[in-house]
Amino acid sequence: MMRSEIDVLTPKTIDEALRLRRQHENAKIIAGGSDLIVQLRDGVVRTNQLLDISSLKELRFIREDQDRIQIGSLTTYNEIINSPIIRKRAWILAESARQIGAAQLQNTATIGGNLGNASPAADTIPPLYALDTTIITRSVAGRREIPIDQFYLGYRKIALLSDELIEQLYFKPLRPDDAGAYLKLGLRGANAISLVDVAVALRERNVNSFSTARVALGAVAPTVKRSLKCEKILQARPLDREIFREAGSVAAQDATPIDDIRASAEYRRNIVSSLVYQALCIAVFRE
Repeated sequence: MMRSEIDVLTPKTIDEALRLRRQHENAKIIAGGSDLIVQLRDGVVRTNQLLDISSLKELRFIREDQDRIQIGSLTTYNEIINSPIIRKRAWILAESARQIGAAQLQNTATIGGNLGNASPAADTIPPLYALDTTIITRSVAGRREIPIDQFYLGYRKIALLSDELIEQLYFKPLRPDDAGAYLKLGLRGANAISLVDVAVALRERNVNSFSTARVALGAVAPTVKRSLKCEKILQARPLDREIFREAGSVAAQDATPIDDIRASAEYRRNIVSSLVYQALCIAVFRE
């Protein structure tokens, strides 16, 4: 399909965007376009209409309000990487954004686009799972709040209704005595899609233990997946490297990867075990 055959709708306000969204439910939403343009070029996505929301400045923000960090859906990776709030209070998200593509992509791609594209290998999604994120969607009828665990319904399937936009997301910030880490393995050192990525967040420290743990695995299932058995091992008990090895082994058992051109399922399970162990060491022991 030639680009000249695509009708582009360009709202100037979010209210106008929501009206157009309701009127043109089959239009594909575009902001940075880093995923959608490639999908259109390759024929993965076909449409004759785009809803371009890139000019909606009210969806571009990072702020801390009471005990939550809020991020607008049009916030770019570069803005996340350089945000003092994110670097201090949600560093696992900053680290994941830093590992996404080159500077050109980080300056254009948005976190809302990453959420909406619903790739199981999306780098920012495991940290958002680990941070227990809530996604706010919006339509002409109003807003909905959806826990991230319920937002993904299957491979590239999300709970966004046909007349909705992703408005923002929020999560509780990490405190100085909380622990967290993000690790990714790709085929290259940079600009590579994840073979496996892992995010861990441990909260409510009591000496050498934590009351809550969340461990999220990317690129090993149809959607990003929490390892609930691994989390149970890590909660409310003194932590050491032996427990971390056990946690990594259990996380690998929770993974359900496939064989593809980039890696075998067995290799990915082995990497899950290693990355979970390393991430926990980094988070707790700062190694």
